[in-house]
Amino acid sequence: MKILLVLFTVFALNPVVWASCLDEDLNAEQNLKACQVAADNGNADAQKQLGTLYFRGAGIQQNFQQALHWYTQAAAQGHAVAAYNIGVLHDKGLGLKKDYKEAGKWYRKSADLGYSTAQYNLGIMYEYGQTVEEDHARAMQLYLQAAEQGEAAAQFAIGVMYDKGTGVDKDPTQAYMWWQIAGDGHPHATHNRDAIAEEMTSMQISEGKRLAQIWLDKRPGLVQVPSPDLQ
Repeated sequence: MKILLVLFTVFALNPVVWASCLDEDLNAEQNLKACQVAADNGNADAQKQLGTLYFRGAGIQQNFQQALHWYTQAAAQGHAVAAYNIGVLHDKGLGLKKDYKEAGKWYRKSADLGYSTAQYNLGIMYEYGQTVEEDHARAMQLYLQAAEQGEAAAQFAIGVMYDKGTGVDKDPTQAYMWWQIAGDGHPHATHNRDAIAEEMTSMQISEGKRLAQIWLDKRPGLVQVPSPDLQ
């Protein structure tokens, strides 16, 4: 059996969040101008999107400092994704010195605003003691919050915790359940589920499937957020 453990930090580029100042009928330069006007007028979504346009170099030369500027403007208005993206800039050292502590601060701001990917990244920090004291209970709490929003990476991470017995009793049925829930939303969930099944009884497998289905049935409108490397 070969269980895979994969950690991700992802830059949030969810088109659903961008919509305010983008028009698919316009070219990159026109969209840039539209976002600039809206951002200058204080629209937080436009400020976040303008930051992303600078980050990607879409319609303008890539500029991480400008991206940071506009994300900061949006985050000051409580924009969760913008706050998260500031964390990523610090986490990856894009346009500034790499600073995990500062990244964690911004992930926390975003997580407190309910952004699932920030909750997942902050959970990683607590699980592995990255710039914070290792706290498996807090990590699990954050993963569960993210999982409730369909964050496949968090669902996968919960499965890993049960598989390894990290902060919880080692439980292959629970691990199977969470990898079943993550499913195709995570590139390694199905592999891990099938790998652990090789060491489980048929009764344990059936119970894992049953628990996963109960969890999903209680959340009929849940939209699975793909694992970062699928975005």
